[in-house]
Amino acid sequence: MKPKSFLLRMALCGFFLVLAAGLAHAATVRGRLIHQNGYPATSIAVTVVNSQGVRCSPAYTGADGMYYLFNIPPGPYYLEVWIYPGGAPAVYQIQVIEPYTDIAQIAVP
Repeated sequence: MKPKSFLLRMALCGFFLVLAAGLAHAATVRGRLIHQNGYPATSIAVTVVNSQGVRCSPAYTGADGMYYLFNIPPGPYYLEVWIYPGGAPAVYQIQVIEPYTDIAQIAVP
């Protein structure tokens, strides 16, 4: 085996071990959005932001108003609910714990 190929394989192996270790300590954040009239709020973007301002990919509420954000490491976050496209999100402080963090139901306009 050539030295460069060996080093590349070792580097990739280390990368995947670190990635797997990080995901081993991750949680699912789940919750439900409803309109003030009690009906599920559908197709609304929801995301979390850590203390460094790093935002995860958004999840969208389903027909039942539920959303799920996967592989979020435990810790403090801000939950952003993007009610109006192009507007500012509604923001809530949350603490993510393993394996699931259930967010109380949120009423939106």
